[in-house]
Amino acid sequence: MAKIRFFKIISSILLCAIFALGYVHQEIEIVKTGFNINKHRHEVSFLLDQYRSLVYNLSQLESPRRIEDTLCVNKIALCVPEADNIRRFDRVDLAYRNENVESAEREFFLVRFFDRFSAKAEAKVVE
Repeated sequence: MAKIRFFKIISSILLCAIFALGYVHQEIEIVKTGFNINKHRHEVSFLLDQYRSLVYNLSQLESPRRIEDTLCVNKIALCVPEADNIRRFDRVDLAYRNENVESAEREFFLVRFFDRFSAKAEAKVVE
């Protein structure tokens, strides 16, 4: 009789512990899922801001209406050049300098290389 009562008490304690562990595990997973949802919402918001900024830049850079308005304001007329008016130059940057070709090529390479690391100006979306 005492053995049966002892096993009932132990089994009820184990059953309560298992349910308690299951409940705690469930709550932990709910909190982790909430953190993941917030992280993904932040990432989506950031990507949408980047997208809006890039669409704005693209529309400003490639807008024919903007180019046409700028030309009209500055009273610039576009016309197709004649073949006699076209001149082609090789390495125009060297034509203005009296340096040897090797140092000019090295400098040109360095300028192109370091231009990769400089920040380009872009519009930013501010809400």
